Amino acid sequence: MAETIFKQMYEPPAPDERDEEEAVCDDASVDAADLPAAAELTFEEKLGALNRCVMRHPLNREILYKALAFCEQERPLREAEDFIASLPQFTSATQNHYYLLTSLVKAYGLDLVERDEEGGIVTPEMKEGLTEDEVDDLVAELSFETTEVGRYFVEYNKPAARLVDLLGLAPERADTYIELLEFVGAEPRTYGQVEGLLAGRPALETVIDGRRETMQPSVFVDKLERAGALIWNKGWTLTEEGREFLEDLKVNGQAQ
Repeated sequence: MAETIFKQMYEPPAPDERDEEEAVCDDASVDAADLPAAAELTFEEKLGALNRCVMRHPLNREILYKALAFCEQERPLREAEDFIASLPQFTSATQNHYYLLTSLVKAYGLDLVERDEEGGIVTPEMKEGLTEDEVDDLVAELSFETTEVGRYFVEYNKPAARLVDLLGLAPERADTYIELLEFVGAEPRTYGQVEGLLAGRPALETVIDGRRETMQPSVFVDKLERAGALIWNKGWTLTEEGREFLEDLKVNGQAQ
């Protein structure tokens, strides 16, 4: 199962999968009583829905992954929103904090927890027969906690694991990926500088339908970004996870 998930982290969902996820995540409003009937789905079905939600838009992918990891400990709404706002990837996000969090709830990655003034959990039974205003008075705080499905997703999609998988999928290009990580790790780089670094490299050559083709350097950048190692921040630069991965390679003698 993990191998399948890793492969999906590098590939966008098919059009019909995107349409399906539109139905799951379109509405930003959420109420605990209106959530999907998770008990009717298998673990694998919920995992598939979560994977599609995270993969739905490249600009939101790492934000959603990091939100799942952050909420492994229950987090109040404001704390979760502040965390998302602090991420460098959020400057390019296509949706606001609350929408991103509730999309993960609807995709079975997060549990929505409602608590009263004393910190107790508000159950659906406690809201039966109450008016909307009375429910609003009863629920003092919303918080989010990662589900079992979300924890599995986080564990098997850690950036370090994604990078190992990426290098393993194309061992003949591993040295080029590592060199590119070192290059952007020294200072932020423009795409033009990356293009100059990789121009003429044999690693750009590939065979498609029996014909020799030359890949664009952007392919390398895109795959490293999908793996959680690169981010655009006034130039391509390493994420914290990318820098840690590169340090590990140096310790093991695989990088300069």
